[in-house]
Amino acid sequence: METIVRKADLVKELYLVQGIVERKNSIPILSNVLLDARDGALRISATDLDVSVRCGCEARVTTPGAITLAAKKLYEIARSLPEGDVHIKVLPDSWATIESARINFKMAGLPKEDFPSLPDVAGRGGTEVPAPLLRDLIARTSFAITGEDARYYLTGALLVLDAEGVAMVTTDGHRLSYARRKAEIKISEPQRLLIPRKAINELGRLLELGDAVTFRQVENHLLFAVGDRLLASKTIDGQFPAFEKVVAFAGDKSVTLDRDQLAAAIRRVSLLSSERSRSLKISLGSGRLDLAASSPDVGEARESVSTEYKGDTVDIAFNAQYLLDFLGAVGTPNITLQLKNADSQGLLRPAGESETDYRYIVMPMRL
Repeated sequence: METIVRKADLVKELYLVQGIVERKNSIPILSNVLLDARDGALRISATDLDVSVRCGCEARVTTPGAITLAAKKLYEIARSLPEGDVHIKVLPDSWATIESARINFKMAGLPKEDFPSLPDVAGRGGTEVPAPLLRDLIARTSFAITGEDARYYLTGALLVLDAEGVAMVTTDGHRLSYARRKAEIKISEPQRLLIPRKAINELGRLLELGDAVTFRQVENHLLFAVGDRLLASKTIDGQFPAFEKVVAFAGDKSVTLDRDQLAAAIRRVSLLSSERSRSLKISLGSGRLDLAASSPDVGEARESVSTEYKGDTVDIAFNAQYLLDFLGAVGTPNITLQLKNADSQGLLRPAGESETDYRYIVMPMRL
């Protein structure tokens, strides 16, 4: 194989596969990317056996062929090169040279035959969704996906589509994030897809490079196409919890707060919260919202935020980081907090936003 590509194109495509490749892998070939040069393009593929990405860029191909090279190191090399052409050539015994100007790297690779076969993606069609819409839903929900692999049915995001719009729901059992956008989606019947956490993260990268994403399900794989780039992921074999009643919750005590002011106060007060529980006590009373945190080994902190609230007093506790996650994703100057009592969940929403129905439900902690 011998080919020439632009440095900027090579770096952009290698960036897209970095999240797929694990740094520590018991199967060495999975730390590599497959470079396949033919038909005027350099195609790049990566997989961890569950999630795969295929992408590529234009290239001047002198000799067609393929090789696998260490993904992380190749990306670092490509980024270090000056702007201009990059000359990649495969040598005997699975070695390759990467040259640019007067710079020369020589890398050891592995034969293309050792690279796992990727899912068969023959066929066309699928459901098309605007990329900015889906990117917004991911940004507002993906942080609430559980990190506990044992709860496999929560290790992904539920994508719900109907003719009037798209919704995404995530939960880790302690909080739930729901976002829905109105849009005209051409589908014959409503769809519900459970997309794994890693696939959601990689899809977010691809969505930055296109105006629309087309997806379809082929047997036990979900396929997402953004332009000529393709993401394939195994499906999650599980039932996502019923979320409709949780999303419908509305507390009878409501207050509107400045997002940045509240986030800054939570960060300050939570400095002295317990590192294990991250518990933050909230007291909502007439004209004020009091925040308090304490740790037996460190001390305690308190701060008050003025409000226009005039209802009954309610005391409740939440995980401080859960609140900060929402405040970092909501994207509006003001937010609304709805509470019922110390034993019921809290609901946070953007204030005055109509484009997206965004709801974030957090379970309380014991005071």
